Amino acid sequence: MGILWTGCHPRIDVKTDYVQPTSKTGKLCVAECRQANMVCESTREMSLQSCRSQELTRAQAEYRSYLYSLPRDVNKKKIKTFSDFDRKPNCESNLPCFLYYRDCFKSCGGKIEEQSFCVADCHLMNPPRPNGTALGPKTTL
Repeated sequence: MGILWTGCHPRIDVKTDYVQPTSKTGKLCVAECRQANMVCESTREMSLQSCRSQELTRAQAEYRSYLYSLPRDVNKKKIKTFSDFDRKPNCESNLPCFLYYRDCFKSCGGKIEEQSFCVADCHLMNPPRPNGTALGPKTTL
């Protein structure tokens, strides 16, 4: 996960490291977390595909209804096209798989460490720093 500032500001990225638990039980637990995360991501993707499919079906139905409602002698130049009905669907998933995985990973004894870095335009910082400089201490979540 990174933070991007645009314009006349330094660009900051955050590097995240997952430190595996050392015990066999912890490692098996993390494997279960990974599997649960894959199921979560699959469910999330199926939900998004279903939403997109429903929106396409709706657009097709509205377009067909529109075409049937036109008089026979309609001016062909003024007829709407399918794209007029095919709005970009607002399909989003509220499944925070990433957060579930992170919590599961930590509950297994794993550690998550984050470190911020200035990766571009660091000379604009006060005091100026070279690109690639670590900012502050590494934090454990």
